[in-house]
Amino acid sequence: MAAPPTQPSHRPPAVSSHDLTAWSVTEPISALTMPAGSRWSRSVGMVLLVTLGLGLVVPKVAGAGFLLLALMGVLWLTWHRLWLAGDLHPLEHLFVLLIAFAVAVWVVAWGWNGFHPAGLEGLGRVLRLLLIIPVFLMLRRTQGLEGFWWSGLIIGALVAGGYAWWHAMTGQIGEFEGRVGGFTNPIYFGGIALVFAMMLVARLVHIERFESSHASTVLRGVVIVAIAMALSASILSGSRGAWFALLPILVLFIVTLGRALPGLWRMAVPGALVMAALVALMWPGLPTAERLAEIGPALSAAWQGETTIDALGRRFIMWRVVFEQMPGQWWLGAGPGAFEHALQAEIEAGRIDPLLSDYRHPHSQYLSALVDTGLLGLAVFGLLLAVLLRRFLMLWSGGLESSRLLGWCGLVAVTLLAVMALSESIFERNMGIVWFGLLTGGSMGLLQASRRRELLGSSLRTAIKRRHPLSVMIITLNEADRIERCLKSVTAWADEVVVVDSGSTDGTVELCRRYTDHVHCTDWPGFGLQKQRALSATQHPWVLSLDADEAVSEELRAEIDLALSVPEPDCQAFKLPWATWAFGRWLRHGHWARAPLRLFHRDCGQFTDSTVHERVVVNRGCRVGQLEGALLHTPYRSLAHARQKLASYAQLQAKARAQRRRLGTLPLEPELRAAFNFIDNYLLRAAFIDGRAGFALSRLTAAYTRQKYRHLRT
Repeated sequence: MAAPPTQPSHRPPAVSSHDLTAWSVTEPISALTMPAGSRWSRSVGMVLLVTLGLGLVVPKVAGAGFLLLALMGVLWLTWHRLWLAGDLHPLEHLFVLLIAFAVAVWVVAWGWNGFHPAGLEGLGRVLRLLLIIPVFLMLRRTQGLEGFWWSGLIIGALVAGGYAWWHAMTGQIGEFEGRVGGFTNPIYFGGIALVFAMMLVARLVHIERFESSHASTVLRGVVIVAIAMALSASILSGSRGAWFALLPILVLFIVTLGRALPGLWRMAVPGALVMAALVALMWPGLPTAERLAEIGPALSAAWQGETTIDALGRRFIMWRVVFEQMPGQWWLGAGPGAFEHALQAEIEAGRIDPLLSDYRHPHSQYLSALVDTGLLGLAVFGLLLAVLLRRFLMLWSGGLESSRLLGWCGLVAVTLLAVMALSESIFERNMGIVWFGLLTGGSMGLLQASRRRELLGSSLRTAIKRRHPLSVMIITLNEADRIERCLKSVTAWADEVVVVDSGSTDGTVELCRRYTDHVHCTDWPGFGLQKQRALSATQHPWVLSLDADEAVSEELRAEIDLALSVPEPDCQAFKLPWATWAFGRWLRHGHWARAPLRLFHRDCGQFTDSTVHERVVVNRGCRVGQLEGALLHTPYRSLAHARQKLASYAQLQAKARAQRRRLGTLPLEPELRAAFNFIDNYLLRAAFIDGRAGFALSRLTAAYTRQKYRHLRT
């Protein structure tokens, strides 16, 4: 809506139809992948299947499988030069960076605290975190792995359950007495078995919803048995920490996986899980029941200031030692090895029972991160979990079914591992890192490969059509230099394109009439009222609102088609993520990479009457989802245009706020708000990842904020 450019610098190159279809904020649909059925793809699948199927009970299989997947990933990514392909989803990008940053923070903390000799042992273990990166990057480009994934989970659940029952029925007594621990220990055996069981719930739900053949009946029975066996393995392990994750998992089931189930199944699945929990809690003689019964007395003793030497009491002692180490060392911690040294000193002084002499870490990953790497390391670990959780939750606001199933797997893995980390230092053991990488990196990698498969299928199969007609609405003013790109992306795809112009003098109207007959010329009442006029001019129930500087990518078109291909879409409105071109590159982080609400059912939304920064207001009761395909956005023709446009917006926004009597009162409010805006975009929203362009746009938006509040004061 701004004036034509005054100079051509910093403009994106001319966009061909290929450019419009090949690029996206997540990944080109036609990106280089390993096709399903290829020798390499089958090899990766078999390694994944064996690792999941036997990793809990056969020594070294999980670690060797994870290492082999990482080596295969390194070779494949290096051969095809895809390490820096730059096509990750923003949250995937953060996932990779946070893993690398976690390792870097650990090394820095180790050096800051004098390179304690105990850190040498931990260094090799921590470096294993980096192996998650090639595993994830390879799996997200490998087609045809879903069958291997689900088969591996089923086999792993059956094998773990069979091993646990054999252990219990034959009266085996090992290092952990009657508790079943596989080749590692009961904490991981029981926790990962419970993860397998919860993941397979998604496979069972899919069978009930979409499969009705005789083979599916057999598969249903196998999956039910596998879930029961995995649950029993977890119960017989006595891994009580994992079972505390059951409540948040049930909540997640209700708001995600169970949402589309019929009433009976929606209640039956949580009911079965609650029954399993009751068995674990109340059945006499079961290890989990016995260990859960210890919690009450241990908490009571701790409340009264008494010390016990049961498992929970020992943890309380170790956690106290952690906090005694922290004064003066909060930012980078006491360093690797400091906890073990402090614990031994307490034992030698006679203040702690010698039974704790075998412990090397405080049995809480959160406290391990705190004592080893300080608040910085703890923040990185927390952000890593938050990024994973956010990525998997996002899938439930889209319309791709198989991606949702793998998203459920990721949700279960993150939730259970986050709860286990309260009482177990999962990154202080090799097996903890291995299973963290397999379950979280594997789920996230496979869901992206599955998503690509669904979108590619929808773009190739003409049988998949939108069931709901779609109108596209665009408002214009002197946009002849870029409106054609927008129109080309939707004209042959949408059922109707409506353009409302407000007095263009550069040929915009004539250009638009080459693509659509629905061009209306009006005055200019402001952004909100003008868009409401355009909405009123559309005819179809679903409406996509575009600006002249936007274009719909091929991936987004395919995703919208899939979302609107069902009789009743899950959501009545969808947010579409911007991919913003500015200063010579695509930007994926910062406020300009947000997802504005642009696609909605006309009965569920209307525009505000704001003169600038208008938005769609959704009626109460209408669900809002978010798609992942890119809405290509080129808001600035040049640096001069960016400054001019933001200055104009600052004046309009200040005027609107003044009319609502939202005036600034602090003496330095413009400068403070500008500083906060820069910090929000450049640091909190990670615009620093986008290099100089991210820094430049962060400065410009901070200047816009400062101008806006200065206008308010005058």
